[in-house]
This record gives sequence, structure tokens and C-alpha cells, in this order.
Amino acid sequence: MRATILGTSSAVPTFRRGLSGTLLERETEVFLFDCGEGTQFRLMRANARRGRLSTIFITHLHGDHIFGLPGLLSSLNLNQREDSVFVYGPQGIARFVDFVTNFPRRMTWNFDIQVQELPPAFTGVVVDHPEYRVMTRPLDHRLPTQGYRVEEKDLLGRFDGERADELGVPFGPERGQLIRGESVTLADGRTIHPRDLVGPPRAGKSFAYCTDTAFCVNAKRLAQDVDLLVHESTYGDDGHAMAFDRKHATIRQAATIARASQAKKFVATHFSTRYDKVRIRELEAQGREVYPDLIMAHDLIEIEV
Repeated sequence: MRATILGTSSAVPTFRRGLSGTLLERETEVFLFDCGEGTQFRLMRANARRGRLSTIFITHLHGDHIFGLPGLLSSLNLNQREDSVFVYGPQGIARFVDFVTNFPRRMTWNFDIQVQELPPAFTGVVVDHPEYRVMTRPLDHRLPTQGYRVEEKDLLGRFDGERADELGVPFGPERGQLIRGESVTLADGRTIHPRDLVGPPRAGKSFAYCTDTAFCVNAKRLAQDVDLLVHESTYGDDGHAMAFDRKHATIRQAATIARASQAKKFVATHFSTRYDKVRIRELEAQGREVYPDLIMAHDLIEIEV
């Protein structure tokens, strides 16, 4: 999996930073977490495979996290998309999407937009796919807000194609059977077992997305042992009181979550506009005191999970 942070600004954009949106790309499909204004432009700049966008996960209904949906969905429609798009989010997201799709007159939609509203303060699995699952927990913000975690299920072991050639395993269904864990009998009567050609199962990767939120235990739970944590880091130490009042996190608090949860990688994002390119270094220094290897996001940064 690979994550691209599309926008890193909090509340309003700046000349250098756009609004919230994070892309998570798997081999066969693409997820989008939040869709702030201008997201579709940054998707183009990121050279994202928009045709493979399958699901949009919305954390909450503040404008800087949803006002990009009208433009993105309309562009997908104008590009003759036919595959459904799934949208998950807190209560109210269905009404917003309904407005987006019905307000423009004489617009015919070529694809279905299937919206799933999450119950208030919902904890549980929202998507259970054969290859992965997506879980959610409520976060601590001024509006109902959900954080998300994507976990790939264990991957099949690597198939040794060279060894298969040596053993005379033909190209075709026999190799697929071995990869699936089934023994096969060749034309000459020899039986080939999966252990002869397939390595041990590989652990899948995991990704957690926590924004907007104050310092809270559910963020830690979502981030526990995760491969990549993206966590809002709106303020520095100087904004601690504001973070408390507005239910945001300081970068030190976000780094504390990352360290306590033993996240393997931590990306700080969602910075207040008060921090210009000089003062942002102060935030970075504060975060590194807690989590030395933190990654300071900038728009369009790509991180391998």
C-alpha cells in the first residue's frame, strides 16, 4: 500500500497547503480519506488512478473535509464512470451527497453512489473484504467524528517460479492450485505440494487515519502496532489551550499517540495556518522530542506503508 497526503492545512488553504485529503492506493483499488475543497486538482497532480477509486471515507462534516466532494463526484460522472462509488461517514453525509447529486438540474448520473452512514459513536468493522478490512472508532472533536484503520489480511506466500520450472510444473491451473495451498499431481504421476514452491504467509500492511481529534484513547487504539499512522497535528506547544478548546491535537500529543501505540511510521499533518514554513520547523522539533522518526507531511508527499 502507498499513502499520498493530498492536503495538509487545517480549516483554510494556504498558498502552499491544501485542505484535508489522503489517498491510500492498493494494487487493485484506491481509497480516499476526506475530501476537502480542491481535492480533485491534487489527485491530478498526484497522477492518481482515479478510475480505481472505489471508496471514500469521511471523518466528519466540517467543510474542510467534505467540500471537495461535489467537484470530484461530478468530474467522475463527466468522465463516464460506470462503477459504483461507496461513501462512508457520520450521520448527515447521506443528506450532503443527496444534495450534491440532485441540486444540478438535467444532470444524469452514470454510476451509483452508495452511502453508508455510521451510527453515532460507532465502533466496529465497516468493510470486510476478502483481502482487507476497514474498522472505525469515534474520535474526540466538536462534531461527531470517526477515525479509520485499514488492515490487509495475511497475504499468500511467494511462489517460486524458477523452482516450479525446474520441477516441470506447467503454466496453467496447476500453479494457481499450488498458490491456493492445494497439492497437484502432474502428468507423469509426481505429486507436488505447496510447501515445495510456496513460502510462508506474509503479514498484511495496516494504515490508520485520525483527524480531527483531541488527544484520545480511541486514536491510540486505532493506531496500535500500525504500519503507518496519519494523525492531525494542528498546533504546537504554544497552541495547547486552543487545541483543548477546539478539540484538536498538538504535534506533541500526536507523537505521544504514535509512540504509545508503537506505530511503525507516523505522519503529522493538518497544520494550523499560523505556522508558516519557518515556524513549522518548531512543530517538527517538538514532535521529534517524542517520536524522533516522525514524517512532517507536505502536500503530495508519498509514503510507502
